[in-house]
Amino acid sequence: MIFEASRAKAVDKLNQFVENNLSEYSKLRNFDFGPDKRSNISCLSPYITHGLLNELEVIDKSLKKFSFAKNEKFIQEVLWRTYWKGWLELRPNVWSDYLIELNSLRNEFKDNQNYLNAIEGKTDLECFNQWVNELKENNYLHNHTRMWFASIWIFTLELPWQLGAEFFMQHLFDGDAASNTLGWRWVAGIQTQGKHYLASEWNIREIFLIMDMDLNKLFEHY
Repeated sequence: MIFEASRAKAVDKLNQFVENNLSEYSKLRNFDFGPDKRSNISCLSPYITHGLLNELEVIDKSLKKFSFAKNEKFIQEVLWRTYWKGWLELRPNVWSDYLIELNSLRNEFKDNQNYLNAIEGKTDLECFNQWVNELKENNYLHNHTRMWFASIWIFTLELPWQLGAEFFMQHLFDGDAASNTLGWRWVAGIQTQGKHYLASEWNIREIFLIMDMDLNKLFEHY
């Protein structure tokens, strides 16, 4: 995956996605086929994050190609980032509390071997290690993979979500303070009280069978 930092490349990527892949988006968007097979998603988020494209422009382009009914899921996904920004702006204490907690946890876990193994991709979970390497090499992860990653980080490796959110922000080209922080809070069950996200065996198994990878180590833990 290559993200070239230019307005021309951003517009070209938008046009190619709308013309060639948007029609299949709602059907294929939840599948992670690996970093070399991203035609099922737009991969526009790094350009939106850094202002080379904006949400209105992306939505307008999609609606010139297809009706709202055919575009609804894609438009919803584009607008989630806008929603999270507004949500966090109205609750600045959520961000300040996160920074305070993060500063304390950095000191507490700086020599924790479980944490060091996680950020170095040296855990007993092959799929997780692959995602760590992919994140560092490509500065991007599929949205569903980010959820699986966060779930394993929190509930399997038993690490603080705040450190996981920081790890993402250190590497993601599309790292957005609101979307990233609140997404990790959602997986942990903090953003929506009483509801958390657990990575499911069947879902990850299906993806890794497509990618022809060994799942034995992962499912020893499930």
